[in-house]
Amino acid sequence: MTSSPFQKDYAEAYDALYQDKDYPSECDLVEEIFRKYASGKIRTILDLGCGTGNHAIPLACRGYQVTGVDLAEDMLQQARLKAQFLTTGQLAFLLRDLRQLSLPDPFDAVLMMFAVLGYSTTNDDVLAALNTVSRHLKPGGLFICDVWYGPAVLVQKPATKEKTIQTPEGTIIRNASGSLDIFHHLCTVHYSLRYFRNGEIFREAEENHTMRYFFPQELAFFMRQAGLEQIDISDINDLSRLPSEGTWNVLVAGRKV
Repeated sequence: MTSSPFQKDYAEAYDALYQDKDYPSECDLVEEIFRKYASGKIRTILDLGCGTGNHAIPLACRGYQVTGVDLAEDMLQQARLKAQFLTTGQLAFLLRDLRQLSLPDPFDAVLMMFAVLGYSTTNDDVLAALNTVSRHLKPGGLFICDVWYGPAVLVQKPATKEKTIQTPEGTIIRNASGSLDIFHHLCTVHYSLRYFRNGEIFREAEENHTMRYFFPQELAFFMRQAGLEQIDISDINDLSRLPSEGTWNVLVAGRKV
C-alpha cells in the first residue's frame, strides 16, 4: 500500500537516503543571503517544513535561535533525537500545519528549504503557506526557499532512479519514478523502499510525493500577494548563477514589504 509522505519507514531512513546532500553548504548560502540582504543582524529563524532538522540544527549551532515546524511527527522525532545535545532556547521543534501556523512573536528570517513550498500543490495552499511566512516575519525580514524550477522540469522531465544505501541495519534500495501533470504544474514521484538484511528483504515501504514546480514570474506574483518582494533567484549551488533549463532547484530570496 502506498502511504502519504514522510511516514515512519521513510522518516527513519531519511537521513541515510540524503547523506550526500550538502546541508552545511546550503546553510552557508543562507548566511550569504543574510549578509547580502538583511537590514540588521539575523538572530531568530523560523524553519518551516524542517523535517529531521538538517538545516535547523546546524544553524542553531552557528548561534541562531531556531524554531522548526513540521507536519510529520515521525520526521520531528528524528530531529529531536539529533538535537539532544543543544541547550534549551537554541532550538525548538513544533508539530504544526504550516498553512495554519500562528506563533506569537515574529522572526528575523523564515526558511522553507528542500522544496517544502512545492508540497503546497494548489494555488490556495501556496498562498496560505506564503501568508504564513509573511505573518511571521518582522518588517524587512527575509524569506529564503528553494523550489523546483518549471522550465528545467519540463525540459529534463523526471527520470527513473535507483539508490542503494548501506546502514547499520543492512541495505536500503530506493527506487524513484515520476510523472508530470503539466496543466497543474505538478510532478508526482513514487518511492519504493526495500530493506535487506543478509541478502533477504525484511521490510518494504512505498510513498507518493506530489510536488509543485514554479515559474519565476508566477512565484514572484504569489509572493507579492502575500506581502513579500522577491529580491533574488539563483541556482541553488551558486548565488551568482541565474537559473536555466539545466537548473532543477533554484534558491529564492524575498523580503517582507
